[in-house]
Order: sequence, then structure tokens, then C-alpha cells
Amino acid sequence: MQRLQLAEGAPEGLEVWRLSLDLNAPVADDDDRLLSRAEWQRAQRLHRHADVVRAVATRAALRRLLSAHTGIAPEKLAFTQNAYGKPALENAGGPAFNVSHSGHVALIALAPGGAVGVDIERCRPEAELAPLQGLVLSPSEQLDHARDSSALPFMERWVVKEAVLKALGLGIADHLQALSITSSLGPPGTYHLEHSLPVSSPLQAWPLPAPSGYAAALGYVDKSYVDSDCTCYAHGAQGQRDSTTFQEIHHG
Repeated sequence: MQRLQLAEGAPEGLEVWRLSLDLNAPVADDDDRLLSRAEWQRAQRLHRHADVVRAVATRAALRRLLSAHTGIAPEKLAFTQNAYGKPALENAGGPAFNVSHSGHVALIALAPGGAVGVDIERCRPEAELAPLQGLVLSPSEQLDHARDSSALPFMERWVVKEAVLKALGLGIADHLQALSITSSLGPPGTYHLEHSLPVSSPLQAWPLPAPSGYAAALGYVDKSYVDSDCTCYAHGAQGQRDSTTFQEIHHG
């Protein structure tokens, strides 16, 4: 497991860890014993061996990292989740966290304050991505993508959107088109984000170093959002567009 170096300006204490998974290996006994009965049952309902390995190894790694931060034995940690299924530690005091995996790579993000989201996707052929553009891209992004060959790649927009929405704890499919991401006119290596999300707290995101053939991003919302109990729709009227500049680190 490797801790990734984040961009300058990322909140202090924010951590992202990357796992490289051997999907042909048997499930490790040391991982198996850390999972709760419910977690193990969910993993066993997966049909492919690779999916079981990915789920068990990632969950066990998450438990180990959270144990190091909380002092609670990894197998004793208990979790809860919000209405959209975003998990959190049952007892206050531990870091916020988020997990994503694709192919043979998994990411785990931890944040001592605020809310965090992470996403990694294995890049796909353009023919497979074309049907998804109408679901992921906002109308303005679709125009930008169609007329400008130098526009941000589809996969880059996708992972940034998912990371931000996962940080917010919102349903992803329902809100992807509420975000529009373009290259910023400001400092090189930044994004400009327009959104109609019901959130007034500042949003931040950074692309993450990813293996060849993958795209990854980290999303973060500051403590003011968490202190409001993440009651997103209390932060502002729907339909009002806001904008945020996203800092970028380049893919490794």
C-alpha cells in the first residue's frame, strides 16, 4: 500500500493510499478475518473471484488505516451510512473516508476534518464511452467536448465529478449534470467548476497520480459542510449556479 503525494495546497492531514491488487490470488486470511459478517456476506454475493478479492482486500485495508487513526482494533470498527449509502464510522472522532476501486487498483482517502471523496476508473475505448457522455456531461460540456479537440478528456471530467459528489455524499447519477468542469483561465493546471448543487461550502478537487490506463481524482468539502450535518438542501436554492476553481496535480 502506497501513500500518494498530494498537490500543494491540499488540506493538512488529508491522506490518499493506493493499493495494487492481485486479482488472481486467493483471498488473504489476514484480510478475511478483519471483515464483519455483513461485509463478508456482501463480498460472497459477488460472482467473480476478482471482485471478491478486490472487495475484501480494499475493506481490510480501510479497516487497518482507520484503526491506526482511532486506536480501535480493525475488526472492532463499526460503520453507518447516510441516505445515499455513503459510509462513515459509527462513533464520532475518527476521520472521514472514501474508497474507490477499478481493475487492479484501489484508492482509500482519509480526512480528519471535512468530507472526502475519491474515484478511480480504468480508461475505456472511445466507442464504449460515447453512450455515457449524455449521462455524465452537462449540456455545456457536451458542446465543449464536441467542438474542441483540446477540451478536457471525458474520463478526467468523469472522475472529478464522481469524487466531488462522493465527498458531498449525494447520489451520483442524479447530480453528474449539475457540474460543469472546464480548464481554468487562472493559473496553469487548475479547473473551473460551475455547479447548481444545493451547497454553499467551498468545493475542492485534485486529479491524483494514477497508473497508465487509469484516471483518478480526489474531492473535498470543508468542515462547515460536515458541521451542518451534510443537510445539503439547506445550503441554498436549487438551480443557483456557483463556481469553484479546482487545483490540479498531474497524473503520474
